[in-house]
Amino acid sequence: MKDNRDNTAPPAVAEFFTEFHALSAKQREVLNCLRSFPRGARAADVAGALDMHVNTARGHLDELHEKHAVRVVTAPTQGRGRPSLVFSSRVPDNRAMVHEYISLIELMSTMIADRIDDRELREHATAIGAQWAAGLDAGDLTYPGIEDALGPLLHRLRQMGFDPSLTQRDARCQSIVLNSCPFVKGGQPPSRFVCTIHEGFIKKLLGDREGMDIELNPLSVPGGCTVELRQTGDADQR
Repeated sequence: MKDNRDNTAPPAVAEFFTEFHALSAKQREVLNCLRSFPRGARAADVAGALDMHVNTARGHLDELHEKHAVRVVTAPTQGRGRPSLVFSSRVPDNRAMVHEYISLIELMSTMIADRIDDRELREHATAIGAQWAAGLDAGDLTYPGIEDALGPLLHRLRQMGFDPSLTQRDARCQSIVLNSCPFVKGGQPPSRFVCTIHEGFIKKLLGDREGMDIELNPLSVPGGCTVELRQTGDADQR
């Protein structure tokens, strides 16, 4: 077996997201077309698929190559003539990528859940969520009270794809509605194991301390879940 410890890692896939390249609408159209060619395509292939002049297609492909959004290789020549350039997309299909990784996470969580009882399941999932939050470069997220915690928590949940909205009750009790979930697939909600991981994540993110009770309630409202935050100690307790 080869020792590859000195080899550098490939670029992170996030560096190839469409948003990273600041593409124009026409460049996105050409890139989406290019994805439909598993083995790559020549400028003439893209031009034919999009009903545009080949020089126009080649211009867009050259621009995408300059932005590192596509890879270009020289096709083997057959007979005389200039060799063809074959372009292939480097930008992943975000929807397909999310679908595949959600499937992987659900499979892993099911395999873990099948081996332990309910109490161990909750403890294990909470611990995973806490370790996940602890690994983030999020600074000091221990807040003295609910009002201080709401802004950063809403921001983080929005970044994660939960589309949160705040239902205010009073200064000591707040409810956040999660209007979408990145782990719903085919209309089916995620496993309880995955939900408990997120509960452990939120608790750790907010300091996981006495004085604040945090609970994630899956499917507790029509079309959504809720995160309940309750102040149980003094507002200035740390």
